[in-house]
Formats: sequence, C-alpha cells, structure tokens
Amino acid sequence: MIALGFGFFFFIAVGVPVAFVFGLAAFAAVVMSDLPLVVIAHRFFTGLNNFTLMAISFFLLTGMLMEAGGLARRIIDFAMALVGWITGSLLMVAVIAATALAAMSGSGSADTAAVSSALLPDMKRRKYNIDYSAALIATAGTLAQIIPPSTMLVLIAVTNNLSVSALFLGGIVPGLLVVPGLLFMSWRHAKKGGAQYSAIEEFNLRKVGTTFVKAIPALGLGVVISGGIFSGLFTPTEAAAVAVVYTIVVGRFVYRELSFRDIPKITLKAGAISSGIMFLVGGAMIFNWLMATEGVPDLVASWFTGNIDQTWLFLLLMNVFLMIFGMPMESFAMILLLSPIFLEVGVSYGLDPVHIAVVFVFNCVIAMITPPFGGTLFVSAMVAQRPISMVTRHVYPLWAMITVVLLLITYVPELVLFLPRAAGF
Repeated sequence: MIALGFGFFFFIAVGVPVAFVFGLAAFAAVVMSDLPLVVIAHRFFTGLNNFTLMAISFFLLTGMLMEAGGLARRIIDFAMALVGWITGSLLMVAVIAATALAAMSGSGSADTAAVSSALLPDMKRRKYNIDYSAALIATAGTLAQIIPPSTMLVLIAVTNNLSVSALFLGGIVPGLLVVPGLLFMSWRHAKKGGAQYSAIEEFNLRKVGTTFVKAIPALGLGVVISGGIFSGLFTPTEAAAVAVVYTIVVGRFVYRELSFRDIPKITLKAGAISSGIMFLVGGAMIFNWLMATEGVPDLVASWFTGNIDQTWLFLLLMNVFLMIFGMPMESFAMILLLSPIFLEVGVSYGLDPVHIAVVFVFNCVIAMITPPFGGTLFVSAMVAQRPISMVTRHVYPLWAMITVVLLLITYVPELVLFLPRAAGF
C-alpha cells in the first residue's frame, strides 16, 4: 500500500502524464510485492473489457462531428433567434446553445470549443468583455458532463457497477438547475456592462420559426439519444453508435457541410483522445484492484463511520475534499481513483449510490472551471486568445453560483433521485 501511494504521488510530482500515472504506480507496487507481473495485464484487460466503455469514444466522436457537420451552428442560430432581442443576448445564446449541445455530445470540451468558436468573434466585434464571456462559455460547457449523455456519468457507472440509465436520469435536474443561474448572471453582467450589451435586433417570430426548422435535424439527435436509451430501444453504447451515424448522415446529406474526406481525420482525433482515456481507465482498474485487496475502501469507510456521526457532515467533507482534489487533478482520474471509496462510504451511511455518484460527478463539473487546471477554462481562453489568468478572474462568481446548486442537490437528494425512481430504478 505504501509503494502504491508513494508511486502515485511520485509520478504526479515528476510530471508524468496522468494517463500513465495509475498504471506506473500499480506496476511499481506489484514489482515490490509477491504478486506475479501477469496480474497487471490481466487486470488491465479486464478493466477495459466492458461494452459500456465504448460509449465514451462514440460520444466524443459525435461531439466533433456535430461541430464539423454544421449541427452545432444550426442550434446556435436557433438560440440566437430565440433570445437575441434580450440585453446581453450573445451571453444568453451561449448558455442556451451549450445546454442544447450538452444533451447530445457528452463532452464539455467539445461543446465549449463549438460555442466559443461560433460566438466569441461576434462578441469581440460588439465589444463584450471577452474575459467574462469566455468564463461564462466555459461554465456553460461543463453542463455536458452532468446532462446526459455525459461521458463522466458513463465512466462512474462502469467503475462502480451502477446503471447508466439511472445516472443519466439523475443528472437531468441538477444540470437544468444551473441554467437559470447562468442566464441570470448573464443578464446581470449585461445590465452593468454598458451600451454594447444592448440588443441589436427585435424579436422576429418568423426568424424563430425559420431557424427552428433548420435546426430540427440537429435537435433530433437529442431525441434519438435520450428517446432510445430511456425507452429501452438502445443501450447507452448502442445509442452512442447510432448518434455517430445520425450525425454523419445529417452533416453530409442534410446540411452538406461534412465531407467524407473529413471523417477519417475527425475519427483519428477522437481516437487519440479516447486512447488517452482508455489508458487512464485500464491503469486505474489495476490501481483500484490493488487498493481493494489492501482493504483501503473499508478502512476509509470505518474511519468515517467511527469518527463522523452525522450524514450531513460526511457529505460536506466529501464535497470539500473533492473540490480541493479537483484543483490539481483531471476529472476522469478523480472518478477512477476516488469514486469507489466515496460510494462505499456513502452506502455505509445509508445513502443511495446513484445520489452519491451524481454529486461526485457534479464536483467534477465544478473542477472543470476551477483553477489552476480547469479543462473548459483552457479551451475557452485558447479560442478567445486571452491569457488564462484573465479569464479565471471572472469565473469566481459563476463558480459560486454553481456551488450553490451542488449544495442543493447534496442535501435535497430527491432532486437527483426523483426521475430514476419514477422510471423504476
């Protein structure tokens, strides 16, 4: 156990890519024990030999194809027609578009890149505060990791043997609770920001109708994914594969913006990202197996139940710990390393594992906008061509708002469990 923990922190400290840290730490621990080396290959293969994991790769590819095929832009155009007449309209368009894309792509970084690329140039032209705009888009982009089909919900389900469909249903309300807060923050900033935030066009019902008709094929992707999963027609993995085919067909034959020559390049890019995630998953499965054989989850659970009498205090400590851990650590690594421990402890307090899993992922959502390594912050800052430090200055009020939602879903579990229970989970 000492070798395992020392190896993990050593490889992190020397700058080894996180995709390899778990595997290398586990390898060092096995070498220093009496376990045969073949256990590494066996646990690595066993960890990746899971049909559900394929959904992560397919949803990543779907998000990239949506941007290249024009689906994302049609959704943004519809959002613009819907709220373009309100003060601070482009900020609200960013929130609405990111929410719609979240229900289709499952990738926060992909959604952030799509919305940033489409809206930031116009925001610059209209002299919006670009640092605040980039921070807002980064925050809205994180919704893809809590609103289904979230790749993080898929991963935590696989890691802890939970129902993906139950977690998808559990993530809907928490994700939607963030949206009004972001819209209010957008309006409030625009009201204080000056004349440049004034609406430059009037509400036009005909334009709303026209852009909606054009966006129907793109919006249909959300219907295909959610409808297929929740009706039982598809498993989440099958829905992800269908989403890829649907996106290619719409992008190539309906919007005619996706070339067949583009597909191999996009697929290769998605495959490169997926391979990093799969290395992380495989290594983490060995790491977690070694922790389980050493009884670490049981020791942690015993410490909590022996020292923390109140369930509300355990939940508070869990959130604080995950927020601190989310500052330096990548969210997928957090799920693989810590979720088995906290879910076991939460169950020992009589909490529902679906509730704990959704709260855990919501902490990972917040980590994506938490300095110094907020994933979507880096994407939006890069597209905006602004220093990450300048964008970070404007994220703290948004971070505070989304943290209020975290506390709400933590202490009112029905907000998470209502839909899964209504569906029979």
